[in-house]
Amino acid sequence: MSQACLMPFTLDGRSIAGCGLSEIDAYTGTYASLGFEQADAALPMKRLVAIIAVLLSLAALHVSRPVTLPVVAGLMIAALAWPLLHHLERRIPSWAALLVTILAVTSVVAALLATISWSATTIVRDLQAQTDRIAALQFRVGAVTEQFGITLPQIGGGQSSGAAGSGSANGLAKSVAGALFAVFGYLALSIGFAALALAERREAAGKIRKRFPGGPGDTVIEISSKVTTAARQYFRAKSLTSVISGVMTGVIALAFGLKFALIWALFAFLLEYVPTIGSLLAVVPPVLYALVQFNGFGKPLGLLAALTVGQLYLGNYIDPRLEGRLLSVSPLVVLFSIVFWGWLWGPAGALLGVPITVAITIVTRHFAETRWIWALLSASADEHDQG
Repeated sequence: MSQACLMPFTLDGRSIAGCGLSEIDAYTGTYASLGFEQADAALPMKRLVAIIAVLLSLAALHVSRPVTLPVVAGLMIAALAWPLLHHLERRIPSWAALLVTILAVTSVVAALLATISWSATTIVRDLQAQTDRIAALQFRVGAVTEQFGITLPQIGGGQSSGAAGSGSANGLAKSVAGALFAVFGYLALSIGFAALALAERREAAGKIRKRFPGGPGDTVIEISSKVTTAARQYFRAKSLTSVISGVMTGVIALAFGLKFALIWALFAFLLEYVPTIGSLLAVVPPVLYALVQFNGFGKPLGLLAALTVGQLYLGNYIDPRLEGRLLSVSPLVVLFSIVFWGWLWGPAGALLGVPITVAITIVTRHFAETRWIWALLSASADEHDQG
């Protein structure tokens, strides 16, 4: 029997750490007398309660999306805008610095929405004027798909084709306008929450220290600081890769003579903020438009190949070197977080999914009870050994 097993059993379990299973079984009476059997019997109930609590929390997040999504987005905006506010507060009064910061954020968001609206309107109007080419393209594609037993629905011909195409384009324009209006409402709430978070950041730190004096309060503030820093680093890295993706897409579009190269570059820039699947989705709009603009499939296939190779190079070579170990989560977890938060909160959830997951890993790493969650989410076993 090992030396550790000669020590009395204690409730913290340290004295049985060095014992083998057979040695513990030899002392079953002592083991049970200390209440371990009761503790083991209570574990399934505790796990069931934890699972139910998680499911109820997720259901609450889904139902309360009109409120919880702007709150989370507002906190993200506050984290991104804090360096600007901190810089301005050194030169002008705090209230003026806050006002300038909020105006700057609002201006950037308004400019972005106006650019997206202009881009969508431009594409829709152009497609409205090319309904005959779209119908001809559908005929050519339908001839190919019929060889495989697939029949595409027909748009129609002649004037009715143009009317149908016009109605479809108008419907698309209305859908885009409605989506932009909904996004504007969410962003307005998010900016409001961001302004409140920035205005009360110092008071919040004081309240935390007062409510949790000593170590716990400092731990909460430390975790919050790490989460906001990680969010800034993440969006800084994604902004750089988004610029590279946009420039690359625009240059390739110009090289192939594709119209609206600037718009395709903008779409690629925005979609790159969604990890993994965003770069793949960025290939689709310009290739679909190339099918309408060019006769035949040669140039569209060449454009597809060029954009795909460029995005694969960006995703497999440039992204890892710019982001490095910033995310500290496995690629599978990244993809799952996009799909999961996208299902929970829609497109905004897909955008915020990875930063939220990174925040969860930071929080769970700080507590022994939740470190197993961090171990499941993080990228490598080496980090677990260091943690």
